[in-house]
Amino acid sequence: MHHVKKGFTLALLLTAGLAAACGGNSGNTTSTTSPTLSQETLSGTVAPPVAGVRQAASVPFNVASPGGSVQVTLTSAVETHPDGTTNPNVVMGIAVGSPSAGGCTLAAGNVPILMQSGANSSISGTAAAGVYCVQVSDVTNQLGTVAFTVVIQHP
Repeated sequence: MHHVKKGFTLALLLTAGLAAACGGNSGNTTSTTSPTLSQETLSGTVAPPVAGVRQAASVPFNVASPGGSVQVTLTSAVETHPDGTTNPNVVMGIAVGSPSAGGCTLAAGNVPILMQSGANSSISGTAAAGVYCVQVSDVTNQLGTVAFTVVIQHP
């Protein structure tokens, strides 16, 4: 089980902190409120390799304005082998990117994090408002289709 706390590279932009007050003591205070977090449960399947090429699947999600903390947890990943047996402990690659025609484009240097499903198998970071995708990819030359579920918490 892995819990990784790191930025989602360039795909998820760090939001700016509070600006420093300009000179003087005005006595004014500023308070911020945390955006309301939504939780989405999204599912998909990753096909086995095609002609030796590992496959991936993605699911999109939206981060509301002004952006904020995002956490992606791989809650289930079950490989079904051609003979019907299953592997509930398959290792998958998880990354966050930008939706593109028919897929999910990862920023340069954004390498999927390897993990098995479970409550502590998550990646987190801070994202600006916008549309993103979670890419789930084959990293082990799986023998069968992998059905996966991710839970995404975001503003």
